[in-house]
Amino acid sequence: MDDFIESVVITAKAIILIIISTFRNLLPMGVLPRKNVRGQTVLITGSGSGLGRLMSYEFGKLGAKLILWDVNEQGNLETAKNLESKGVQVTQFTES
Repeated sequence: MDDFIESVVITAKAIILIIISTFRNLLPMGVLPRKNVRGQTVLITGSGSGLGRLMSYEFGKLGAKLILWDVNEQGNLETAKNLESKGVQVTQFTES
């Protein structure tokens, strides 16, 4: 009997979490509070191109201090210089 009750409780919790997640995903952006990263240090790997570069720009807009890490030295330097020209505090490393 205890196993049955435990399985009912777990199933009910799972259903509640699914309903909450669905509701949150249907809300428009900006309704729920976002984490503030201003002044926080953010490590971004693959920052020399693609999604890593885009994430670097977005976190830079939010006022985060960035650590950029990539194997592509040229792309990583380009991203760092672009962000520094916009006033973002950047430290960059290249993995060789």
